[in-house]
Amino acid sequence: MVLTDPGAIGLNHEVAVSFPPNQPEPNNPSHFGADNVGTPFAVHLEPMRDGWVRVRVEGELALDSSSTLERAVEAELQAHSHVLLDLSHIEFIDSAGLRAMTALVRTAKASGRKLRLSTDLPAHARRLMEIVGLLPFVPIGIDDPWIDGFGPLPDPPPA
Repeated sequence: MVLTDPGAIGLNHEVAVSFPPNQPEPNNPSHFGADNVGTPFAVHLEPMRDGWVRVRVEGELALDSSSTLERAVEAELQAHSHVLLDLSHIEFIDSAGLRAMTALVRTAKASGRKLRLSTDLPAHARRLMEIVGLLPFVPIGIDDPWIDGFGPLPDPPPA
């Protein structure tokens, strides 16, 4: 269930679908997302350079959405992509969201892939991750300045 082509730079794949939380949409089982009146949530997958995929999360990362995020990121890690997790648009994160983050750290390590948080991590999410001791296991930012930016990347300037 991979929504992106890791070699296709500049293509954005946005997923924001409406159906009961964590249930596949009947006519399109390859979508990731959950959205109900109580907890808006969306996952956007954006291919980047050098085998990276930005996974941008919007809304509330909570009990009814955390497994959706896990499935989306695990699919990218299994597809041999490194993942830059962009939580800059999350409004809320609870213990289920933190548990999902811990599971993703384990999955990335087991698959030999990198999992990083974008540099614009909201203060409330950063504080929770500090309290539970997660930040040492999920570095913030990536070493390549061409990758650790906002949105799909333009071509680098000529050398």
